[in-house]
Amino acid sequence: MTEAISTIGERARELRRDFDRSFASPPVGGSAGMTDLLAIRLGTSNLAVRLAEIAGLFVDKPTTPVPGSSAALVGITGFRGTIVPVYDLQQLIGQSKSLSARWLFLAAAAPIAFAFEFFAGQLRVPSDAIKPQQADAKQGFAHDFVRTDGVLRPILELKSVIATIKN
Repeated sequence: MTEAISTIGERARELRRDFDRSFASPPVGGSAGMTDLLAIRLGTSNLAVRLAEIAGLFVDKPTTPVPGSSAALVGITGFRGTIVPVYDLQQLIGQSKSLSARWLFLAAAAPIAFAFEFFAGQLRVPSDAIKPQQADAKQGFAHDFVRTDGVLRPILELKSVIATIKN
């Protein structure tokens, strides 16, 4: 009987050692070399935003209109005890005002939210699938693009969008 107990004890120590060692090893088949994107549509334009630049995604979040000097300012809303301005992303990038911007995301770099019309999904693409725009073809706030499922999506750079608000 004691022989069986010592064998079980030895096996438990071996399993514990393997378990602890697994945390020291790099992940197998992880997401190294992958980029996560939020796929959105503004009007008829298919775009993407890097998930690393976003602190949260929300739908039908109440927004209170406020007077302001910017036509793109939709209003204000609260996030975790902080009041932030909400801007119409479509209008900020030079398109017409959104008709029904029921989605919004909170920028990670600044306390600013951006409203948009349509959430098309989350994309995980190999980092080398993201290509830079040619210098003569750069579209305002999008300097890179990605093609997924036959759809070409410019990738918005939120820091440049935020910079236009602060100026």
